[in-house]
Amino acid sequence: MPNLQELDLIDQAPSKIHPTAIISPEANIASGVEIGPYSVIGPEVEIKENTYIGPHVIIDGRVKIGRNCKLIAACSIGLAPQDLNYKGEPTGVKIGEGTVIREYVTIHRASKEGFTVIGKNCFLMNYVHIGHNVQLGNDVIMANSSMLPGYVVVEDFVFISGLSTIHQHCRIGESAIVGAMTGSRLDLPPYFIADGRPAKIRGVNKIGLRRRGIKADVREELSKAFKVIYLSGINMTNALEKIEKELVQFDEIKKLVNFYKTSKRGVVGIDSEKNDSTDTTGE
Repeated sequence: MPNLQELDLIDQAPSKIHPTAIISPEANIASGVEIGPYSVIGPEVEIKENTYIGPHVIIDGRVKIGRNCKLIAACSIGLAPQDLNYKGEPTGVKIGEGTVIREYVTIHRASKEGFTVIGKNCFLMNYVHIGHNVQLGNDVIMANSSMLPGYVVVEDFVFISGLSTIHQHCRIGESAIVGAMTGSRLDLPPYFIADGRPAKIRGVNKIGLRRRGIKADVREELSKAFKVIYLSGINMTNALEKIEKELVQFDEIKKLVNFYKTSKRGVVGIDSEKNDSTDTTGE
């Protein structure tokens, strides 16, 4: 009969590791982790409790995976970035708890310094690619074959449809929805719908906001803000001033205005042929 110390070690052991999995003895694997056949786990990997690692998964480099995640099959996490300037710096990937990563997803470690970050409760569907230094917020959904190149920032509750991508260093604002096969070299604002190639703004993401529990009066003010920015015919500076003076200053309205004011690349417009009309950079 095992003694108390041995029982404690049994409780801390991973619940199920397939004998064909290759796991570095230096990897930090918490209790309740399941690792499927032919998966490879490197020495700097840390996996928190009750996370599932399916078959043929490769996790290498400085990777930290939170609790209750699911990496379904054949995804690659933490490999070197596709960046000619990367010289082997000790960068990594962080993945928040509750995130689901489906088949053939690739998430590359950061380039030069820091971490590529995936937030909590995200859902990355088949063939999604997350490039180096991307910062993905919480509750983000990315559909099949959508891609984020280096240094893209995606805020919370964004939905990115299949086969979509934007230019590196761009931002996608909170609760935005990006239509299928959308492409953009400019920032995509929060709370709105972006669609097309080149992308243009189609309206307010009313369904997504309602599902998230955003109140009707907030949605109404966001609709007014959309009309001021994109349909009033006034320039961006005056539009933002009008919004600040005339609309109810809910947190969402403040975030929307701040997004335009802080954009470095410029923000997508309503007319795909005149996207630069909302450029707030002055360049």
